[in-house]
Amino acid sequence: MTTETDWEALYQSGEAQWDKGIAAPALLAFLAESPLTGRVLVPGCGRGHDVRAIAAAGAEEIEVIGLDLAPSAFADVEALPNTRFIVGDLFALPPAFASAFDAVFEHTCYCAIPRERRNDYVQAVASALKPGGVLLGIFYLNPRDDLDPTLGPPFNATLDELDTRFAEHFTLLRSETPTVAFPGRENREVLRLLQKK
Repeated sequence: MTTETDWEALYQSGEAQWDKGIAAPALLAFLAESPLTGRVLVPGCGRGHDVRAIAAAGAEEIEVIGLDLAPSAFADVEALPNTRFIVGDLFALPPAFASAFDAVFEHTCYCAIPRERRNDYVQAVASALKPGGVLLGIFYLNPRDDLDPTLGPPFNATLDELDTRFAEHFTLLRSETPTVAFPGRENREVLRLLQKK
C-alpha cells in the first residue's frame, strides 16, 4: 500500500515543484481551438493556473471550480468572477456535485494517485459529469525514465491502462501527443478528450 502524500505540507514548505507558475501549454493550445463551456471542474487544481485559463478562454456562461486537498495551494490566489476554489477531496465530492458538470479538466491529478485508487478516480470523475459531459485530460505517462510503477508521485501510466480504466464510463473522442509541453515533459504526456457514456 502506498503512503498518502501530505500535499498541504508540501505547499507550506514551498516544495511544490510541479507548480510551473502558468497554465499547462497543451491546455492553452486546446483552448485556443475549442474553449470549454458550461460548468467545469478541475480536480487537483493546485494554484489554479489552469482554472483561470479555462475561465478566461471560455464562453460568457462558464463557471470553473478548482478543487484541491491542500488549503495552502490557493490561499493567496486571485479568483476571477467566474471561478471558485474549494478545499475538498475528489473521492468524497459533495452531493451537489453529482452529475453537475459539463466538463472536467485533468492535469497532474491522475498521476498523483496510486494505482490502487485510479478506478476510484474514474468513478468520481464520471459521477461528477452530466451525461454526455467531457473529460479533457493531459495525462503524464512517464514522469521519469525509470518506469517503476511503485515510484511516485507522480506515478506513471500507459495508454493501455488509460484505455482499460476509462472504457466502462467513457468514449474516447481524441488522443494525441501534445505539440507543446513544459520543459522536460515533451513526449511524456498524452492529451485525451473523452465523453461520458
